[in-house]
Amino acid sequence: MSSPIPGVVAWAVIGYVTVLLSARFWLGGGAVMDRLVNHTGLWSIATLLIYRCASTPTIDDPANQLALGCVLMITTYQYSIGRLVSADSEPDTVWRHQRNVALLALTATVSIVLAAAAARYTGRSVDLRLAGVGLGIGCAFAVTYNTFVLTRICLGPLRDVDSPRAARIVCTVLIGSNAVLSGAHALSLSQLATGWPDGPQLSLVQAAFTLWVAINATLHAIPLVAELVLRAGMDRATRTCRRLLPLWRDLTAAVPEIVMPVDARHGSDPATRLLRMIVEIRDAMLHLGAYLPAETGETQRNTVREHESDRELTDYAHRLIRAAQARKAGLPRAGAPPPLSVVAHDFDAELSHLIDLARIWPQAKAAVEEPIAQRAVDRRSP
Repeated sequence: MSSPIPGVVAWAVIGYVTVLLSARFWLGGGAVMDRLVNHTGLWSIATLLIYRCASTPTIDDPANQLALGCVLMITTYQYSIGRLVSADSEPDTVWRHQRNVALLALTATVSIVLAAAAARYTGRSVDLRLAGVGLGIGCAFAVTYNTFVLTRICLGPLRDVDSPRAARIVCTVLIGSNAVLSGAHALSLSQLATGWPDGPQLSLVQAAFTLWVAINATLHAIPLVAELVLRAGMDRATRTCRRLLPLWRDLTAAVPEIVMPVDARHGSDPATRLLRMIVEIRDAMLHLGAYLPAETGETQRNTVREHESDRELTDYAHRLIRAAQARKAGLPRAGAPPPLSVVAHDFDAELSHLIDLARIWPQAKAAVEEPIAQRAVDRRSP
């Protein structure tokens, strides 16, 4: 094998990209962006496999010529991804344009292979020289500089001071990987124009391309991991919903009419479910306010301010549980609804208070229901 990449490293990268791409196909996603990324992965795997078949590190080898065509094809998809991210065109327009450009890249690849075969047949050399077939190959290779389109797009989040740190890191890594690949291409074009540096440069291009594939596959795995976390129910919104579920279930059982119908379009979205759950808990608390038992003096002094201790929160939870029991039993209201004891000035503060209430809810419910159950047992005893 003429490859500068050790076999164990090359096959590890091929296996890594194959696993990630298989996961992307398994998770589905028919959006244009998903299709562009998936096709880029397929052509990347094909290129790496072809590189493993090359017997020499020069353009004379048909395997390297086919690999060059695959790189051209990858370039067309990268360019389309750049257009789609920069919102220059509609997704459907980008996809139609991509099919046309891919056909041109396929035509260029066939031309390269046929020109190289004709050169070998006539006894001429096939290399990166400023003449003949070498010039054609060099011009085709220059098309890979379309990767600069992505670099230009990545500079946008870096200039924006409000961009999240994760987005900045991803953009920086993308710019770095494109710089490595473009640097290798620049050396090849320099050899084409000036003859410097001496020796074949395809080995360097292959090494840079392998590194680029590994980096980009890793970056494309970020939304993949996020989707897997979401499907496993381990995302933050779903975990919060699970924490609020006992509280929500008991309160909405007492006030079932406030439960909103599930929107088929957004019902499975964790963030939407969490928002609905919070709204319904708050509505239930408002309805149950008129059934709250009388407050103790200690509780009255702390009603209008936020809870400062578990003791105050537990007292409110006890009263709210009794209010839910009273409403479910059809008992009359205790009076006018008092102010809510959980005061929140924004979404995060309100969510934090409800999570605190849900945390002590099971213990508070057991403490309220245990005496009732014990009295029932005592009445049945002879």
